[in-house]
Amino acid sequence: MSETFVYADLAGFTAFTEAHGDRLAADSAADFWSGVRGLLDARDAEEVKTIGDAVIIRAPDAATGIGLGVEIIDQIGRRHGALGVRVGVHTGTAVERDGEWFGAAVNLCSRIAGAAKPGEVLLSASTKHAGDPALDRFAVQYRGRQRFKNVSEPVELYALALAAQAAAAGLPVDPVCRLAVDPKQSLERRRYRGAEYVFCSEECAKVFDQHPARYGGRSGASLELRVSDQARDRVTERLQRAYRRGRIDQLELERRVGLVLRAGTREDLRAVTHDLPRARRRINPWLAPFFPLIMLGRLLRRRARRLRGR
Repeated sequence: MSETFVYADLAGFTAFTEAHGDRLAADSAADFWSGVRGLLDARDAEEVKTIGDAVIIRAPDAATGIGLGVEIIDQIGRRHGALGVRVGVHTGTAVERDGEWFGAAVNLCSRIAGAAKPGEVLLSASTKHAGDPALDRFAVQYRGRQRFKNVSEPVELYALALAAQAAAAGLPVDPVCRLAVDPKQSLERRRYRGAEYVFCSEECAKVFDQHPARYGGRSGASLELRVSDQARDRVTERLQRAYRRGRIDQLELERRVGLVLRAGTREDLRAVTHDLPRARRRINPWLAPFFPLIMLGRLLRRRARRLRGR
């Protein structure tokens, strides 16, 4: 029998735990579960289980599952002090035994959620087709076919373009713990390399002060470094070269290309190729005598940018 499952979790939960400790992290997860449970009765949906910071829900049909995913993002993900929420929805076969649901649909739903960006509802093709009437009020973006571990065939994915999550609603994100922060409620601010960062607490600001380069590149500032189509093409070409040279297999190539398509910042793109060797730059032999001067000029420019960012 075909069933629709919704998997919702907190993006950045590990960073939040590291920054604020286990107790506050557990409280945040419990608050998230409570918020989701408050939405279920009105849609005749049932909680299947909670796993760490995630909750799995069975919806009565695909349209209800889509609506519930949007409501979770809208009601829980846009609040000040909230972690980013991501949602995956999949429709497939599953069976129930003693109140527990088993089947490929449950497992694939969690994989789809893991591929979603914060503030995003990501659908499988089966959910999109079954829930088409519920999609009229959304802009649906095709995300291509993506492979998942222990899933034999690639899965077609579709994303709903929402404007309810923290970043879309104009709230910057604390670069240390990844909480959404209302600038009007934040007492801690820092400027680094020309961008302003706001923090949820003095503790996170102190961590940033100790390691500004570690957190300064994150998309937590109100000025987000977006990526161009040309940058995506360059990274895709680099992945294809790595595949031709045997550094990654076909499954890994498809997985990483999917990440490139979903990348929203330069940091996202860097993460896709962080473990691949960089291409060696060829030095024009005519410029070899001037190479020390070229390197000195680069160092001076970097230092000047750092000074401007203080």
